Amino acid sequence: MTAGWRLQVSLLGLVTIGAFGVVLYAFGAFVAPIEADTGWSNASISAAFSISTIAGGIMALGTGRLLDRTGAQPVMATTLAGGSILLWLSSYAESAGQFVAAWGAGGAIVSAGLLYNTTMAVTTRVTPVADRPSAFTWLTVIGGLASPIAFPLAGVFIEAWGWRPAVRAMVVFMVICTVPALVWVRGDRRALVATEHDEPGFDDVRSALRSPVVVRWLVASSLAMAGLVAVQVHHVGAIEATGVSIGLASTLAGIRGLLSLPGRAAAATVTRRIGLVNALRAVYAVMSVGTLALVAAGSIAWVWVFVVLTGLAFGSVSPLQGLYAAELYGRRRIGTLMGMQQVIVGSAGALGPFLLGLTIDATGGYVTLLVVATVLQVVALLSYRDPVTTGVAAPAATP
Repeated sequence: MTAGWRLQVSLLGLVTIGAFGVVLYAFGAFVAPIEADTGWSNASISAAFSISTIAGGIMALGTGRLLDRTGAQPVMATTLAGGSILLWLSSYAESAGQFVAAWGAGGAIVSAGLLYNTTMAVTTRVTPVADRPSAFTWLTVIGGLASPIAFPLAGVFIEAWGWRPAVRAMVVFMVICTVPALVWVRGDRRALVATEHDEPGFDDVRSALRSPVVVRWLVASSLAMAGLVAVQVHHVGAIEATGVSIGLASTLAGIRGLLSLPGRAAAATVTRRIGLVNALRAVYAVMSVGTLALVAAGSIAWVWVFVVLTGLAFGSVSPLQGLYAAELYGRRRIGTLMGMQQVIVGSAGALGPFLLGLTIDATGGYVTLLVVATVLQVVALLSYRDPVTTGVAAPAATP
């Protein structure tokens, strides 16, 4: 990948750190301090996050269409400005309703315009096909630093100033992370003009949804995401249920999170060696084996199998899914189609923890959840098909 592509993708990764860092990770650090300071219920505070996630997924379709018409800079600038203002205003809320409205709207705008649905679409445009595995790996490795940066940073701000100034400080952090991309990421607009008429690809959402391969991809990815996020949300409790302390369970969860970074870094190498579809199948196979290890856990050794295998596999999911979407959709309407994918797959990810979580109350344990999540991963890996050999509009085979 040339220096120019690497710079643009690195800056898009920085955008991802800022956006995910505020609307996802920092929010988790704010909940308890807000509750303690205001007396608002945990449920009402958490509603802000739920609204921002669901509304952001729906709005992603609109920002994707705008991305295809104007390029990255107008989309990122508009969503950064609108989202930052509303998130800033949430720090002045005098009631739970005001906080939910301001954060929910601000977080939705940021989610629609600054998360992977946008940065992956832009990466697809600014990177030559041969360099895409490296580019998506680079993007997601940098983006994967959002959690280890944002959590402690938000904690420092909260301890020093309280939650209200901390919210404003994290908004400034997001702006600092995004502004360099507004200045230097220009290649996607040139690529948009160059490929408007001469590159294969779907013309709109309707034509894409007529393709059996696209439908199969969306169904498989939705099933996989529902299981994956359910495990992600409930794995600390599932580890604790094996007999370890909550402290050790949380530590193991943190180690699992760190293992996602080498998992992301390995995505390009694995793709080049065995191909994109086989890489996806391998990731979900590893995830399935690791999840079943926690079902069988009778000793700490099995818990470690879960931590290592699912940690590595979890890290590889984002770059591989981004690569597949880029090949399947083509560059011409990648923004719109990634937005459509975000609506469908993101909704499945939001429902997975709730629906599978019902089995915990029904059975008094985590076995059913883990088994169902494993089945969903297996169904997904059996469903993936090569977007090139099917004759669907893909620009080129993965090298």
